[in-house]
Order: sequence, then structure tokens, then C-alpha cells
Amino acid sequence: MIAVAPLLALAWAPVQELARPEARVTRTATPPRIDGRLDDPVWQTAETIGELVQIEPDEGVRPSESTEIRFLFDADHLYMAVRCFDRDPDEILVLTRERDALLEDDDRVEIVFDTFLDRRNAFFFQINAGGSKGDALVTNNGANFNKPWDGLWEGQAAIDAQGWTAELALPFKTLNFREGGERWGFNIQRHIGRKREEARWAGASRDRSLFQIYHAGDLVGFEGIRQGIGLDVVPFFTSTWKNDREEHDKTLLGEPGFDLFYKLIPSLTFSLTVNTDFAETEVDARQIDLSRFDLFFPERRDFFLQDAGLFEFGLNNAGGGGDRTLIPFFSRRIGLSADGEEIPILAGAKLTGRAGDYGIGVLDVQTDELDELDPQNLFAGRVTRNFGRQSTLGVIATRGDPEGERDNVVYGADAVYRTSDWAGDQDLISTAFFLRSEGEELAGGQSSYGLDLRAPSDLWSWNLGAIEIQRGFQPELGFVPRRDVRRYRGSLVWSPRPGWRGVRQLELGVGSVYWSDDTPDPGDLGGAQETWETEFQPLGIELESGDQLSLVVVNTQDELEQDFDIFEDPDDGTVVTVPPGQYEYWRPSLRFGSGTQRDLALELETSVGDYYDGDRLAYEIGLAWRPGPLFNGAVEYIRNDISLPDGDFVTQLASLRANVSFAPELSWNNFVQWSTDEDTLGFQSRLRWIPVPQQEVFLVFEQEQASDSSSSAPLFQELAFKITYALRF
Repeated sequence: MIAVAPLLALAWAPVQELARPEARVTRTATPPRIDGRLDDPVWQTAETIGELVQIEPDEGVRPSESTEIRFLFDADHLYMAVRCFDRDPDEILVLTRERDALLEDDDRVEIVFDTFLDRRNAFFFQINAGGSKGDALVTNNGANFNKPWDGLWEGQAAIDAQGWTAELALPFKTLNFREGGERWGFNIQRHIGRKREEARWAGASRDRSLFQIYHAGDLVGFEGIRQGIGLDVVPFFTSTWKNDREEHDKTLLGEPGFDLFYKLIPSLTFSLTVNTDFAETEVDARQIDLSRFDLFFPERRDFFLQDAGLFEFGLNNAGGGGDRTLIPFFSRRIGLSADGEEIPILAGAKLTGRAGDYGIGVLDVQTDELDELDPQNLFAGRVTRNFGRQSTLGVIATRGDPEGERDNVVYGADAVYRTSDWAGDQDLISTAFFLRSEGEELAGGQSSYGLDLRAPSDLWSWNLGAIEIQRGFQPELGFVPRRDVRRYRGSLVWSPRPGWRGVRQLELGVGSVYWSDDTPDPGDLGGAQETWETEFQPLGIELESGDQLSLVVVNTQDELEQDFDIFEDPDDGTVVTVPPGQYEYWRPSLRFGSGTQRDLALELETSVGDYYDGDRLAYEIGLAWRPGPLFNGAVEYIRNDISLPDGDFVTQLASLRANVSFAPELSWNNFVQWSTDEDTLGFQSRLRWIPVPQQEVFLVFEQEQASDSSSSAPLFQELAFKITYALRF
């Protein structure tokens, strides 16, 4: 068991209060017109917040282009005006206008509002020079970034002779906030695409990110703002036509449903969904499994993604870099069978938000029957408490088995200590957790626990951690690809900025992950080795142009106690098997990526070397074409040529994306993919239209086509229409 007392003692250790910049909001009786032009006289009554500070490429200096930001507010809205001066407006980079797009290379501004002033959590908004809007929820100083969150707000942008401008109107009904608080946390960051330049208002350091809310400044002057009664009702109607030729089944269904959101207090929301439908959800990107463990597919459904950060636990609650060794609650287990078939959800209820120093997440879902599977009731609950300046304690509990095979309960606790004052002004994050499962008895212990220590920074980053997952630990609502193991890991990365002409940064490092079994012989604390993988990166270079080149060498030692099937031919059922034994092999890989801000961007990666008792040649090609904001296209091809004593085989995966954004409110996305695993050609086309800010219309078409058939008849087709409208009170 891991002692957390030292972590708590550090959490309360006195530290020097940060010097934070401060900006003021100005009350107005005349709201501005939101058209992105900034020509309303009322904007001249608002103060500017002061200049930003450059982070990239030169830290701590004046940006190459100036930025002016102003705030107004009335009883119902916060208004924001942004003037981004640019001496070459024709060079402003706008690659998309789509709502909720990834704006990694566009000219844009990103904003966070810490409305509870807890220095941990925030609402995130972004807008580019073409008017593409995005929003998210930031939890625990960036440990979780919930991009699928959609708030109701207005935003417009325009390019002119001085650069570009943006106007935002954020309803207070969209922003949960602490009643009576006249001060919010606030920060803003500007990105200039063609220069790959970043500038920030507060916490302008390469060792910080915008999502580290602790380093934000303050926005002051709020008074007399209101949220209404805090009730949103979102009725929807879905009509679906399906044509399954393999099952000789055609269906046409139409069904209404609704979502309801009620703020019990301004910071705590009760959500209810009835006849839940996910017709608008994008299909999973296909993967090819060359391991003996379960693949991870991320959650994509909005109902489960809303406030998902409140359920994060352990390493994920501390921002553990996407660690998927153990996730005690994984919402994808709900409403989807083991083979990905949708299980109808009759109703679901959530209570999510914050009450003082407490974060609360409670979820209860009732699923319907499907074939031989009976209806199931599934529950997850999570409570955290803030301690010190950035640290938390939390508990979690889940109940239920989505497959209905056994009773299952999981419970546990975690502690996250975080400071920004270690070794001067560096971040230090330490995480400890304990979990236990109860239910049908399984051989071995039924617990899991771990400790992790991380120190991320721009120049040096390192990590040390250990986890034990006992043989009988079985979270039916979680994701645990390996059990009966102990995992030890460590890494060290050095990323100097040498100042060479044309070079922005180097990256060199080493990392190792060691897996042993959890049933060691007497006196053997480590257990028998299962897998030991060590990665060396002797070369990593990023140019000022955005081009990147890296060389990575991986040594793998793998001991198999039993054979596993690595490949099955979908045509004749031939199986290639890796026999038990001890294996060690080296694999170098070389990767090149051109700057993604270019109209045409290329990615190449290849690796060659031994693979178990054979050899493997792998390569990946990606090409993205983004000629302007109207169209974005990308193609990717991955191939593995593998030769083993039991047989030779080839795996292939190809995908094509073609997205058209006619306007921020109207987009059409197309996704085609094929793999040798499924040997079918899958196609999805999604049209999304937002006629007014509170209404959305989706038209989604999906088709599966046999890739080796001369027949043009598809195996499966589905056409879905969905319309939603939000009523706010």
C-alpha cells in the first residue's frame, strides 16, 4: 500500500503567491453587434488588457505582431473583442471554417475562463481568422481536455487591411460560475500560423501551457450577472433507415427523445437523457492488432464525453500522457457490445459539476435488451476534493457488468500532488492510487495500486512509476488490457534549443517499460519477466519551418508462456501463430514530417528489423492537402510485411478523409477506410448544419462494401437524420 501522507504534507507547504496580470471588464447598456467587425462605438468604452508576451520562437520578448483585447458585459452575456494586427494580411493562414475543428496551424486565439477561481479548471474557447469556433472543458490544470463539450455561444471573425478581428458573445447561461464572484481567472494565447509564433498574456513560459490554469491572470469587475433558472431542454428526433443485405433485413425507424440539463446550483448540473441516440457520432478509425492485448478505441459519444474529466482517475486524473494501463471507468463499455454492436440505452442520468472544493461525477444508465443480453443497470460515481493550491484527493466506485455475466463492484481512492515550485519554477506531479474489485471470485488478489512521479518541462522531462494489477482484479466497466502484472517505467528526455540557424529544437531521450508477472517466487520481489521494452531516440530535430526528423531504436524482450494467433487470413481462415518462448529483437524506425501549416503536408515513417523469431518491414505514408478553408483532405496508408516460421503475411490499412466546410455553421465530412483485417470498404458521410446557435441538423450515411467482390451491391447501408433544438430557461 502506498503512503500518501508525504504528498499531502507537500500539498500544504507554503509557496510564494504568483504575481498575476489583471484585466477589467466594463459594463454596458448597449450590447455590440456580433459580426466580427469591431465597428460598434461601445467597444471604445472598454479597456485593453495589455500586450501579450511571445513564447515561440523567442521566449519573453515582444510579439512580432500586436494584439488588443477588450471586454464588455451586461446581465446576460460576456462580450469579447480581439484585434490581431498583421502587417501582411494576405498571409493570414485560414485552413478551415468548420465548427469544432482542430486549429493546430491556423491564425487563431485561444481563451480560458476559470469562472470559479479555483486555479484548476476552466472553460476553453477558440476562434480562427475564418470564424471557425471551438470549445472544451479543461480539468485539473490540463490533465483532461474535453473537446467534445459544446457550449451555446456566438463568435464571428473578419480579415481586413490591418490584420484580423473577432467578436465573441458568451451567455452566462453557458458558463457555470461562482455566485457573487467579481473575479474570474482568465488567459489568452495567440497563434500566428505562417510564423509558427505563439504569444500569451499570463504565464508566458515554455514550461507552461495555456491549460495550466494555475498560471492564468485575473479578469475583474463582474457584478449583477445572472444565469436564469438554469434549465436547458433539448428535444430531438431521429429517423433511421437500415439495409442489411447479409441478414436480408430492411428497417425504417423514427423515434423522438430528449436531453435535459438543470443546474441545481450554478456549478452543479443534473442531466437526463431519454431514448438516447448517437446517430451523428463519427465511426471508429480502424486499427490492426499485432499484439495479444485488447485494442483501445476512444469514446466518441457526446452524452458520455460531457464532463468526462470529472470521472478521470489516477494517472489520467493527473494528465499521465494517455496512459491506458488501467482505466477503472471507461464509458465506452456502456451501450456497446464486445463486437461494437450498439445496445439501446433507454435512459441515463448524470450529476456533474462542483460544489465548493468538491468535484462530483455520478452516472446511472439503463440499457435495453439485445439478443440474449438482458437489460442492465450500470453506475459510476466519482468525488474529488481540492487540497492545497493544485492537489486533489478522490474516490471512485462503479457497479454493473455491461455483458450481464456477473455482479461486479469496483472502488478505490487516489491522490494527486502537483506543484509549480519544484526546483525553482518547475512542475512536479505525483500520483498515488488504490483500487479493488468485488464480485465473482477470481484466482489471486483483486486489487491494483500504483505510484507515478513526473516532471515535465521544455528542456528536461522525466518520469518514474510503478503499477501492480493483481490477477483477480476485474473492473467490468473499465479498461485493463493486462492483468496479473507489475509494470515499472522510467524516461528521460532532453530537448535543447541550440540556436542553430533554421533549427528550433532538438529532442533526445531514453525510456523503458518493464512488465513482470504478479506471482513472484519466494524472495523474488520483481516476479518473472514478461516484457521489457527500451526506446532510444538518438536523433530528433524540429526546424523553424515545422519540418521534423527523428530516429528511434527500440529493443524488445518478450517472454511468451503460451502461443498466440497474430494473424488470420480473412479469405481462407489460415492462422499464423507465434509459439511460446523467449524473444529479443531490435527495431530502428525513421520518421519525417513536413510542416503541417503548408497546403500540402507529408508524413513518412519506416521501420525494419527482427520481429519475434522472424522479421518485419513496416511503413506508413500520410498526405494532407489543405488548399484553403473550403476543403481539407487527407490520405493515409499503413503496411506491415511480416515473415515468421509459421507463415508470411501482409497487413494493410488505408483511409481517406475529404471534408468541406462551407461556413462555420455548415460542414460535410467524408471518411473512407479499408483494412485487411475486415476486408471491407467502409464509408461514412456526415452533413452538419447549425441554422441558429440553438439548433443542429445531422444527415449521416454509412455503407460497408466487400472489397474483394465484383458485385456492386453493398453489405450494409444506413441513413440517419437527426434534428435537435435547445430550449433555454
